[in-house]
Amino acid sequence: MHGNCKDWYKEAWVPLLIFWAVLTVEIAAFFSLSGMRQIGCWVNVLIGMADAAVILLPYVFIGRRWRWSVVVPMIAVPVYLYANILYFRNFSDMMGFSTMFGFQNVTGAVADSTLSSVRIDDLWIGIPFLIFLVCYLISLRCMGKNAFDRRFKVSMVVAVIALFTTEQVVLQSKMWSFVTKGEKQFSFSEHKGILKNFFPHYNRSMTLRFYGFPVYWAFELASELKPAHKLSKDEKAEIDRIFASRPEDKVIADSMPDNGGKNLIIIVVESLNSSGLYAEVNGKPAMRFLSGYLGREDVFVADNIMSQVGSGRSSDGRFIIHTGLLPTLNNPVAMTFPDEHYPSLSEAIGGEAMEFDCASPMQWNKVRLSKSYGFRKLFTEKEMIRGMKKLGGKDVALFNNALPEIVKMKQPFVAALNTMDMHDPYDRFGWKKSDVWQDTSYSENEKVYIDKLRQFDAGLSQFIAGLKKDGLYNNSVIVIVADHNARESALTGERLVSPAIPLIILNSGLGLKTHATLGQIDIYPTLLDVMGVEGYAWRGLGRSILRNPDVFADKLDSLPDPYSYPSRQDWELSERMITGGYFSR
Repeated sequence: MHGNCKDWYKEAWVPLLIFWAVLTVEIAAFFSLSGMRQIGCWVNVLIGMADAAVILLPYVFIGRRWRWSVVVPMIAVPVYLYANILYFRNFSDMMGFSTMFGFQNVTGAVADSTLSSVRIDDLWIGIPFLIFLVCYLISLRCMGKNAFDRRFKVSMVVAVIALFTTEQVVLQSKMWSFVTKGEKQFSFSEHKGILKNFFPHYNRSMTLRFYGFPVYWAFELASELKPAHKLSKDEKAEIDRIFASRPEDKVIADSMPDNGGKNLIIIVVESLNSSGLYAEVNGKPAMRFLSGYLGREDVFVADNIMSQVGSGRSSDGRFIIHTGLLPTLNNPVAMTFPDEHYPSLSEAIGGEAMEFDCASPMQWNKVRLSKSYGFRKLFTEKEMIRGMKKLGGKDVALFNNALPEIVKMKQPFVAALNTMDMHDPYDRFGWKKSDVWQDTSYSENEKVYIDKLRQFDAGLSQFIAGLKKDGLYNNSVIVIVADHNARESALTGERLVSPAIPLIILNSGLGLKTHATLGQIDIYPTLLDVMGVEGYAWRGLGRSILRNPDVFADKLDSLPDPYSYPSRQDWELSERMITGGYFSR
């Protein structure tokens, strides 16, 4: 049997060299394909060489009968790399170990977004992977029949250590240049630890860029295995003192209407950019119904709110709006702490509370989170998209199917509706195209986006008409707010791309219009003020728009960094409160 094998296959170092070359190409390609801005092609190659050597070093020491097991890292690593390439293109960060097993999220629109991220140059991962499979199958019976001698093992360890050390020296020098002269200026004395200066907590992509995969995996594993620190009574008292030391600003509005006995209907709109509110098609408003409300004196409009979501995206947006807390950017709250008791708008306002959603309930642990936000029941996709094809979209179906259930609710109530049609990708449109396709001033992506805006606008028009018909409109404050902006990597063009999201409030008795730059975290305390909630202890980490002097002075100052607003301390406090069980009963 051995006589049929070529002599070079018997040398144990030959397949090892081939596998090392394959992994080197795959790891080096990762940085270019993902969009992670690494510093120079040669640095990518160096990282690939060093990391591949570290990954394969155990192969030198395992017994000959177990050398087949090299197939495990040779398959797992490229699968992991490619999953993170697609993840980074969508979320601009690496996928945490806990998130990797959240397969329930890769459904519906999220799956469509993932597939739309696939590119032809991804073959830089696929072709080396196929080369490995061919080489492995050819040499399966013969590879590595000879043993590694002791001298070879020592030489390999020395070589890998030298290569890994060279990698670390180069990356640390690049990091020093980056943090002192690059795009992220900061003071070393402000925070303990270099990583804390990029975000108020450990940041995955920065760790990977400046340490490589083996060190990054060690960081990640330590982060995942470290148990959440539960706040002691003294630590909770310390946080209480911090909030007690912050005097609440006075309401600046001349007069506040009494909305205390009204219903609150919150429509959380998927990926709504403020620029979409003012888009015109052939000289006419793209969203004809909603645009008709924007100029009315009794409508509240804040159209320059900066999105502050992390990798949880839609789930983070709803988390900020409903709880007044900032998300944990290291891991989506929906995946790590979905069952905590959180303060919420529904709890603050009281009465019956229900949530209506037209996407998969498996995504982002929606059923569990809905309960955490104080909603008695979550109506899910199965119930809310009935008649979707006939009605012309998920959003229209949501509004039509939610209305009969809302009518049955005991007043005053809180009803939250989560739309979905405006989710990316924006490279195709599955319904009848409108006249926007004759407007040459928009890109193809923007035309798809506008048609999705119109689907939502049509559903909203029918919903408002239904509320009026059923006698609920006059006794309801209706909030239209985006969960986050449309991803810039998915919505390309020059007219609609924007980091700003809108907050529109109908029938509140407030006619405030502001273009001031605000944070998404400001929405929760604003809604408490609009609804006249005074006795609820948790007022959120943000600042109510109705208590912000800059709004009434018409200042348009931009936020220096949405992820440091209101302050770095607030981001750190929020993470401590979420992970430490500050609100636990």
